[in-house]
Amino acid sequence: AKVLAANSSEEEQAQTQAMVRAEERAKAVAATAVKEAPRTVRRPGTVFQDCPDCPRMVVIPAGEFVMGSPLAEAGRGADEGPQRPVSIAQPFALGRSEVTVAEFRRFVEESAYRTEAERDTRAQGRSVFIYADPVAGVPAPQAVTSWRSPGLAQAQIDSHPVLCVSWNDARAYAQWLSKKTGRRYRLPTEAEWEYAARAGTTTSRYWSDDPAQ
Repeated sequence: AKVLAANSSEEEQAQTQAMVRAEERAKAVAATAVKEAPRTVRRPGTVFQDCPDCPRMVVIPAGEFVMGSPLAEAGRGADEGPQRPVSIAQPFALGRSEVTVAEFRRFVEESAYRTEAERDTRAQGRSVFIYADPVAGVPAPQAVTSWRSPGLAQAQIDSHPVLCVSWNDARAYAQWLSKKTGRRYRLPTEAEWEYAARAGTTTSRYWSDDPAQ
C-alpha cells in the first residue's frame, strides 16, 4: 500500500509540474497575444484561421429561421419541438468542420489537459460512444476509454474528427483557443448550430427529406 501511495504521489507531482509549465506557457502566449479588438469585417462565407493550429472558421450571416422539426417529420424526436422562430441578430463564425484529432492533440500537448474520461477511471470502458456500423467494420457497440483510443481507426488519422470528448472538454478547448489567439472562442448555442446546419433550408436535412440521399 505504501508503494502504491508513493507511486501515486509521484504521478500527482509530475502532473502538477506539467500543469504549472503549461500555465506558464499560456501566460506567455497571453502576454504577447493581440488584445481583443473588433475583427476585420468579413463577408458571409469567408473562411479564415486565427493561427496555423486553429480550426478553420466560416462567417455565418445574421438572419432568421424556424427552429425545430414539424410533428409530421419522419423520425422526429420528442426534443425537436415545438417549432419556433429564432432570430440570429449578429453574424458569427463557426468551425467549418468538427475539431480534428490533430487540433485537439495540439491543445492537449500545449496545455497538459486531461479529458474527463481520462481523469475518471470509473467511466473508462463503460460508456458506449461508438455505435455498431458493420459497413465501417464495427460489428457491435464499442466501449471506449478516451479520445486517444475511441475504438475506431480514425483515432490515428489527424484530419478526422476527435471523438469521446465531453462538453466540459470542448469548452476547455475553446477557452484555450481564446488565450492562444487573443480572440473570443466559445461553443455555439443550439440555435446557432441548427441555423448554420440548415443553411437556409426547411427540409429535415439540408439536402432533402430523404435520409438515403
